[in-house]
Amino acid sequence: MTIPVVSGPQERNKERVLLHSPISRHSEAAGFRGDGAAFLGLSLFCGLAGGFLGLFAQRAGPFHSLSHGLLLDLFVLVPAFIGGMGRLVLPNELTPLPPAMIRFDRVAFLVLLLGAFAAVWGAHVPAAFIASLALWCVGSALLAVTTVIKCLECRDVRFRDLTPFAWSQLLASLGLIVVTPVLLAGLAHDVVAGRAALPTAQYWLGRAQVPVLALVVQLALGAIANLVAFQSLRSRIVLPVLMAIASLGVSVVWAHGVTVLGLSDGWLLGVGVAVPSLAIMVMICASLWRRSFVMTYALSWSFPAMLLLSAGWVLGLFPTRPEAFHSAMMFGAVFALFGCYYKWQAVFPEIAAPSSLCRIHLVSMGIALLAMMPALPVLQRIGEGGMTMSLICVAFLGMRLLMPMRQLARVTR
Repeated sequence: MTIPVVSGPQERNKERVLLHSPISRHSEAAGFRGDGAAFLGLSLFCGLAGGFLGLFAQRAGPFHSLSHGLLLDLFVLVPAFIGGMGRLVLPNELTPLPPAMIRFDRVAFLVLLLGAFAAVWGAHVPAAFIASLALWCVGSALLAVTTVIKCLECRDVRFRDLTPFAWSQLLASLGLIVVTPVLLAGLAHDVVAGRAALPTAQYWLGRAQVPVLALVVQLALGAIANLVAFQSLRSRIVLPVLMAIASLGVSVVWAHGVTVLGLSDGWLLGVGVAVPSLAIMVMICASLWRRSFVMTYALSWSFPAMLLLSAGWVLGLFPTRPEAFHSAMMFGAVFALFGCYYKWQAVFPEIAAPSSLCRIHLVSMGIALLAMMPALPVLQRIGEGGMTMSLICVAFLGMRLLMPMRQLARVTR
């Protein structure tokens, strides 16, 4: 007869030590680093594909325009912040994640990749737009579940000691868990009711823009706030409360308004997103004002990011050009994303980009942004060159990120 072996306290302590050992941490960090690189590559592909389709949107009709909107609004910033930077930064702040949860990330990546291809294919087969939205909902939900488990179960500090980046990841993921089932149910309802694919996808993409924008803005502000040290306990408590209003609060109110008449999109953006976002930016500026700080290349990306996020609300007051508001907010989030990445890669000197590349990248992005302003059409050609140079810098960053894992192992020892 076989006697079952029951592990005692010593065996469980030994397992816990092995789980939190440097080798285990390095193994998880390496796996998360690969996953983060994959999600960032997916975001880059979707951004390039969406921009290319946008060039033909006016001449080709609504199909290319919808592909452009799906790719840029859904498949770029959400996977880049939660799937990309979340998988690069969080392993350095929290304890190792169970291996089963890491598999969720791999499935989420494949689902989002299929959704991106469906968005591109929808320009020829409109039914693929419905599949693209549905796949985005499933992939984002899987990604959000992994992030929530990571932030709740794998922390070794109190909630008030979590970094602003971890708070933004947790709250945005909770918001996605609220938004994606409602969006998926609405799509299923319209498909069963026999509505055409193109108007159904256009309607639900328009409805999803408000909560997605709220989540992206809070992810960007969390990345910016992570560059600043908040010393007082009050600021460390107030900051996640403000983030929760714009991410989780807006998502819940939006989900309620899908079936029951609720607040208009203007009120949601103004009260639920603009007010807490501006309050967070005031807290960031006050923290920088009260303390001396070293101007790093990562921190230099935060200033144009906050400028664009602030200007977006001002542009939103002019309803004649809604695309200006949307572009300003999205570009502000992109600047925050690069600032977060440059801070992370500075921890690993052997894969960190040289300072000259950081300067060239920041300047080229600024030139490309100025060229997009309607008041400066003369700079259009210069802006195209700036965007090309920015893409070259991103390609170089990608090559550095994908260096052999043994170099990262030497750094982390």
